[in-house]
Amino acid sequence: MFKLPQKKQGNKRIYLDYAATTPVRTEVFDVMKPYFTECFGNASSIHHEGRLAHEAVEAAREEVARCLHVRPADVTFTSGGTESNNLAVLGHVRALLNTGMLPGDIEVVSTAMEHPSISKVFDELVSMGVCVNFVPVDEEGRVVLSEFEKLLSPKTRLVSVAYAASETGVVQDIGKIARMVRAYEKEVGTEIVVHTDACQAPLWLSCEPERLGADMLSLDSGKCYGPKGVGVLVHRARASLVPVTFGGSQESGLRPGTENTPLVVGCAKAIEIAQNNLESRSEAVSSLRDMFIETLLSSIDGVVVNGSREHRIANNVNISIPGIDSEFAVVKLDSAGVAASTRSACSGADGGGSAVIRAMTADEARAKSTLRFSLGEETTREEIEKTVEILRSHVEKMRTFTEALTQS
Repeated sequence: MFKLPQKKQGNKRIYLDYAATTPVRTEVFDVMKPYFTECFGNASSIHHEGRLAHEAVEAAREEVARCLHVRPADVTFTSGGTESNNLAVLGHVRALLNTGMLPGDIEVVSTAMEHPSISKVFDELVSMGVCVNFVPVDEEGRVVLSEFEKLLSPKTRLVSVAYAASETGVVQDIGKIARMVRAYEKEVGTEIVVHTDACQAPLWLSCEPERLGADMLSLDSGKCYGPKGVGVLVHRARASLVPVTFGGSQESGLRPGTENTPLVVGCAKAIEIAQNNLESRSEAVSSLRDMFIETLLSSIDGVVVNGSREHRIANNVNISIPGIDSEFAVVKLDSAGVAASTRSACSGADGGGSAVIRAMTADEARAKSTLRFSLGEETTREEIEKTVEILRSHVEKMRTFTEALTQS
């Protein structure tokens, strides 16, 4: 029998894994409630209850479109960032194949730092015969733009680069990448679609596709204080798409299945709030982030910060402590009341180290000793100080233990 979680007595836990998911804002939850029990109709039904649900879905679509300055027709609701990324990449390549293009005539340019919901799609594309080229990144995790330009070819049809990396929080200059693509298009007379995974960005960065120069942009409600299990793919007219799942004709035929009205409504509200007050929110949280990083560096010998300090979203702290078992450290932090992670939750816990840090640094010791802390609007200075002290104590114990082993 399902049991509701019981509140534990004692010290409050410290949650520092907001990159994995966020709580639902009260304002978001409030707008969702009526669509669970009162306006519960199927948005595809033509009766009164169905029309009410349909109107709510379309109002949510218009709200997202208004926030991002796109057309409502450009907004497709999905089950989250993973489906949005799959639909963007696989949906566009399949649309090209449907025009009669051969797989060998299609090239994709991306990086080795993408979220698994992108990188695993690339594996599928390669198995189909599509060429995927990975542009190098520097040690700070930024795309080497001179190398990116060299990878563009008359066969390039899609560029997919994350706006903010899910593990390191490193922000790419999508606008500059898009301008380079447009210049190349004019030079050779081809059309190249630019997609960016912006799932980590809405709370900290403007996500307007026009400003970024992106033709497709993926968002995930669960990363910006909205409900989990719902996301958005913005796809402008240049980006042809076909569905990657099949069934009904919902979402203009791109995403079959009964629309989850309460989640869609909550998603729109979360994106609206997220895209407001970006500057003040980012300034407040980035100040805590910088304090966190400096305290780690001054308190624990050997800490290395992964990714650019300058080009980084406000809430991300990604470090390596070479020689330390980072998964064991996460377990010890958890037992002490702190929730953190080693990398993206979607990467799993296979103990293989971070492919992202490996791509950035070619340093296996750093790749196998990563810790990711991600802050929220609720995070306090006291929580950060306590977390650093818990981690420092654990690291010292592990080093003492290791020293004793080597001397015995």
